[in-house]
Amino acid sequence: MLSAAALMCSAALFAQMNNSDVDQFGSGNNSAVNQTGMTNDSYVLQDGDTNTSTVDQNGDDNASTLWQGTTGNDNVSDIDQDGNDNGNFSWQDGNSNASVVDQDGNGNDAYLDQYGDSNTSDVAQTGNDNNSDTFQGYQGNNHTSLVDQDGNDHNSYVEQNGDSNYSDVDQDGGDGNDSNVFQNGNDNFNDVWQTGNTNVSDVDQNGDDNISWTDQWGDNNDASTNQDGNDNTSFTYQGWVGNGNISTVDQIGDDNYSIVEQYGNTNISNVDQTGNNNDSGVLQSGDSNNSNVIQTGDDNMSMVDQIGTLNGSSVAQIGNNNDSDVDQIGTNNTSVVQQQGNDNVSTVLQDGANNGSLVLQLGNTNTSDVEQDGDGNISGVSQVGFDHVSSVYQLGNGNGSGVSQNGNGHISDVDQIGNGNISSVIQNN
Repeated sequence: MLSAAALMCSAALFAQMNNSDVDQFGSGNNSAVNQTGMTNDSYVLQDGDTNTSTVDQNGDDNASTLWQGTTGNDNVSDIDQDGNDNGNFSWQDGNSNASVVDQDGNGNDAYLDQYGDSNTSDVAQTGNDNNSDTFQGYQGNNHTSLVDQDGNDHNSYVEQNGDSNYSDVDQDGGDGNDSNVFQNGNDNFNDVWQTGNTNVSDVDQNGDDNISWTDQWGDNNDASTNQDGNDNTSFTYQGWVGNGNISTVDQIGDDNYSIVEQYGNTNISNVDQTGNNNDSGVLQSGDSNNSNVIQTGDDNMSMVDQIGTLNGSSVAQIGNNNDSDVDQIGTNNTSVVQQQGNDNVSTVLQDGANNGSLVLQLGNTNTSDVEQDGDGNISGVSQVGFDHVSSVYQLGNGNGSGVSQNGNGHISDVDQIGNGNISSVIQNN
């Protein structure tokens, strides 16, 4: 009987087969490992002085590897894994780095590399098959990365180089969201919040003091932000009441600003700013609206508001101090604005369905105002030269207006009230 009892006890101990290996070198290091379950594995290596680590694993087949302070001191790491088949690898090399990994569920994986001094990383994953990769401080210090993923099949990648960059990624309330963050420089800030399913966010910031903020609700939204320079700011909000929206923001230079808001389904926005002090605002509310803004130069401003369905707006500004404002309300309205030169001003207002407006400004200090109220109105304005002024007002349906101004200082005012009116104005000097 005694032999049988001993055999059963040995079999039970063998079945658990948890493994823990702790290697510490230096002075004042402290490590605590707690494993509950079967076939869990933990390895801790601490080299230096006063490093502290805590590993807590509950469940089966969890694995954790922690390396700290091969050339540094005062690093702190806390790892907590509850569930099955979770994996963690944490490597901290430098001084006063801190990391927290908390995984609750099955099949989650966290990977962390921190170099330099005073970096902070916090990863919390709840659900199944989530993945987080964080790399900080290869070329600097004082970075902060926060990753919170709640759901299944989320992916987060964060890489920060330079000094004092900050990133916060929060993905919850759904499954299959994907976030990628790359920050290179100093004092950059990133915040990504995604709730829903299969949303994608990509943020790439190079330079100093750039700010990127991305909020995505719903499903299948895609946001891409690229900022190269200093003091650039981008805000993207998508899908509060819809799905499948796409936003792309590309800012190269200094002190550029972009805000994109898309509410509805399958809206598309593209903002491309090259230069300094450019400003772009895009608001799309409805379904399948499309906006394209390109600004090259300095101090240009573009505002696009689209409310309805299948509206399209294209704005291209090349030069300095150009101003474009496009408002579209209704269905299937189209506006194209091209400004090349300096100090040009264009305003387009379309309210109705199937209206079309084309504004071309080549030169300096030209002003164009187009207002279309009704359905099926067409307006074309061409200004070549300096100091032209054109005003077109269409109230009704099926009206057509063409204005051509070449030279300097022409003034044109066209008012069409009713249906089926046609006007042509040509001014030369």
